[in-house]
Amino acid sequence: MKDAIKQIYERKEGYVCRQTGEELLLIPLKDNVADFNQYLTLNEVGSYIWENMNSGDDENSIVAKVCLEFDADEHLVKNDVLIFLTKLHQFVIGA
Repeated sequence: MKDAIKQIYERKEGYVCRQTGEELLLIPLKDNVADFNQYLTLNEVGSYIWENMNSGDDENSIVAKVCLEFDADEHLVKNDVLIFLTKLHQFVIGA
């Protein structure tokens, strides 16, 4: 998963982020133009992960960040973070 996180991080600059209420839209850029045919909507936790992801992160460090920020239990957060990162990786690599 660490390689997937690194790949996501490396492609972050290829996305425009727009806050819409409590959600964050990730819109890929194609030739410096936003491609509104594809976008991903992130909730508060997903937005937090996207905005606070570092190149050296692994799933455990992201889980720890989420637990600290949202005062959540690690056992409850871990599976959700792994599912989210898998879906985010599919979107970012496939976009």
